[in-house]
Parts: sequence; C-alpha cells; structure tokens
Amino acid sequence: MKSTKVWIVFPSMLYSSEIYFTDSIIRGSMSVVACKITKKGYEIAADSISVRGYTQTKNNTGRSKLFEINNMVIGSVGLAEESSLLHIFAKTHQPASATEEGILEFWGEFAEWKKKRTDRGEITNSYFIGTGGVVFSIHEWLIETVVSYEAIGAGMDFALAALHLGHDAEAAVATAIELSVFCESPIQVIKK
Repeated sequence: MKSTKVWIVFPSMLYSSEIYFTDSIIRGSMSVVACKITKKGYEIAADSISVRGYTQTKNNTGRSKLFEINNMVIGSVGLAEESSLLHIFAKTHQPASATEEGILEFWGEFAEWKKKRTDRGEITNSYFIGTGGVVFSIHEWLIETVVSYEAIGAGMDFALAALHLGHDAEAAVATAIELSVFCESPIQVIKK
C-alpha cells in the first residue's frame, strides 16, 4: 500500500508535524454511504457533501454519490471523477451475474474502459453496488457480499455504530453527519 507524506502546519505552532496517510484514507476522506439488508430487500443511504479544494458546494449541481441506473443501485465515496466515470460506464454495461465473480468481471471491464479514456485504470474509490437483490461492498479490488450492514467513507465508524445498534441506513448516515465534519446533509436514500 502506498503512503503519502503530508505536511500539516498549525498556525499556533512554530513547527510542522509529519503525518503519513495511506492513499485510500486520503481518497475516502469525505462522505458516508451506508447499507442495510432488510427483510424485504436492502436500503442504501448517502450524505451529499461535495468538496473541491477547500470549497464545499451544496445543492448547486446535479451530481450524486448515490444513483440508480441500468437495474443497479450504486453508492460511492472518494473522487468524483471516478464515480462519474462509473456512472457513464454503467449506462451501457451490467454485471453478468449478481455474484462476487460477476461483479469482479464487471470491475475488470470498467478498469479497462477507464484506462482507455484517462490512461489510469486503477480503481481507488469504495462503492456499494446493488443488483439482482444483492449488495456488494467494493474497496478497490476487494469485492464482498453485504449480509447484514456495511458503511464506507469518512463517516463509516459512526454509521457502523448506528447500524450495529439496529438503526436503518438513513439514521446511520444522519449519525455520521452529526458527528463527522466530512459528512453533510441532505441525505439520499434508495430502498429495494
């Protein structure tokens, strides 16, 4: 796993501190998306934070980190560039089956498609993909079936605690918004 050296200078101090972060922590430093498997299916909820540089934008674009397209529900945290590319790709592509292997093949196709357009085929964001009544949690190339609940993003610890206590995905995201400076309302929810 690559590390990135980040210098943080605190105005009240006369020295700087070195902090090492893994690339995935830096990339996933904003947002929260939570998923809960229910008796009737599943629900996925997401916050709406969008940040460019040091500026947070609210409700002035149509971009969403949670969307439904081509019989799939997709939630993402990380760079907007990659999730936007997945949104475009998913308009015309689907997994062959609602299995971890089917998602892996879909992921490989997306990586190749992405590389042709950007010269970068690596997948760095974290995602939920719901298809065929099953939800998959994806972290780079790790693909797992969600069997009870899961959360991704900067607010995931808060959301996981709420889910563990029996709350739904929307309440889990609301908890993360309340407790994390990296999460912001409004909350979006898709239930299947």
